[in-house]
Amino acid sequence: MYSKNNLLFLILINYILSLTNYNLELENIITFDNDSNNFGISDVWGYTDETGIEYAIVGYQYGTMIYNVSSSENPIEIANIIGPSNGDYYYHRDYKTYQNHLYIVNEMYGGDMGMQVIDLNPLPEGSPIQLPTYNNIAQSHNLWIDNSGYAFIEHQSGDNIQIANLNNPSYPMYEGSFFNEGLNCHDIFTRNGLGYISEGFSNRFAIYSLSDLDNISSPIATISCEGYAHNAWLNDSGTHLITTEETQNKTVKIWDISDLNNINLSGEYIGENGLAHNVHVLNDLLYISHYTTGIKIVDIFNPQRPIEVAAYDTYPENDNEGFYGCWGAYPFTNNNFVYASDMQNGLHIFTFNNIKAGFAEGYLYFNNSIPLSNASIKSTLNNKEYDTNENGYFNFGFPEGNHEFIINNEDLITINFIPHESTFYNFYIGETLISGDINSDGIINVLDVILTVNFILEETSPTNEEFWTADLNQDFNINIQDIILMINIIIN
Repeated sequence: MYSKNNLLFLILINYILSLTNYNLELENIITFDNDSNNFGISDVWGYTDETGIEYAIVGYQYGTMIYNVSSSENPIEIANIIGPSNGDYYYHRDYKTYQNHLYIVNEMYGGDMGMQVIDLNPLPEGSPIQLPTYNNIAQSHNLWIDNSGYAFIEHQSGDNIQIANLNNPSYPMYEGSFFNEGLNCHDIFTRNGLGYISEGFSNRFAIYSLSDLDNISSPIATISCEGYAHNAWLNDSGTHLITTEETQNKTVKIWDISDLNNINLSGEYIGENGLAHNVHVLNDLLYISHYTTGIKIVDIFNPQRPIEVAAYDTYPENDNEGFYGCWGAYPFTNNNFVYASDMQNGLHIFTFNNIKAGFAEGYLYFNNSIPLSNASIKSTLNNKEYDTNENGYFNFGFPEGNHEFIINNEDLITINFIPHESTFYNFYIGETLISGDINSDGIINVLDVILTVNFILEETSPTNEEFWTADLNQDFNINIQDIILMINIIIN
């Protein structure tokens, strides 16, 4: 039996969670036992077989688990692929799929080092088949597979990025190397003959031509950063590159690369803990694994105004600094599922209904038309707070739909956000004021004249409401002209 205080505490916790978890519906959590420390799982990827069944692929201490998650209420384990498991506190593993094959790299020591190759063709009737491991590399933090059938493998010793040919997906063959280029490579992304390399401690993101894999030369463009160049991903149209730096208080950045000779920063985003991990992009939505704040989904339809449209705190313990919580986020499914791997709390499976951002602008007025300057506009959906300027003007983006906001912790308004459009609103807070009725008794008489005279003589100072009602000619001054107008109203 809960005490009253315990019930109030639970209600408070549920209310707080409701403000941090929105527009992502949790379908299931798969937890992992871990016998060495508090870091149970690492990255997550996905795969869809030829029948449409969805699979989640997730790293854990001893290897890789594959789950059939088409029925989110009852995920089915279909494979446990053992891999190297020594010498890495965080169990780094990375995954990509190509032509019904899964490729696995990791940073651990032990048996079966290299890039593991898994044939997924037997699914769904049969079990995946582990093929000979590509052992031209040993430890690797990350890999990328290009649509043209080349695997780009971050290489911890020797060449910075090794290239493997997947012409026969079951048996990768050595193709080439970046050699001295891509120094300190941490992450790789390619599209349309260009490679976008996150060069870690080199503090830059570099763009390389891949037209000649036998002769990769110096980058054709670079983007400098103050933090650790962690990962990069293109938007759908290829006009903007989104980067993360995995450094405290360094934002997720959106770069306009439409002209490689003139790259400019368009927009920035950061969550509550100030530490983002990885970003993937689908349909101009950023899917960010954001460590202790969980998963964040951000709409960049307008790259200059990135708007958070969904979130789920997979690590409700806190929003502190540090490498805890959400490691990976995978959105590329066919059934609106989103996977998020949390190092301490397991694999989370969500549904997401492709929520977009809308924009609202306008004015807040107190009573009739007194601008509500520097007012707080706080969301009841996610507790995010916005402000008006000195003229009562507001302009901000928010997830689509009707949403309620609390004004200065007192009044409630509703704003309808239309996807990828901006709507203008005027809101009036408080009672209606009558011009000339200084004391708000519903009658304009000599008492109001006396109050106005006192304002002019500076015997008393008017409140905002009194100033508005006393300034009859709206010249932003209280003087004899206002008294004359007031007397005329009384006489008439």
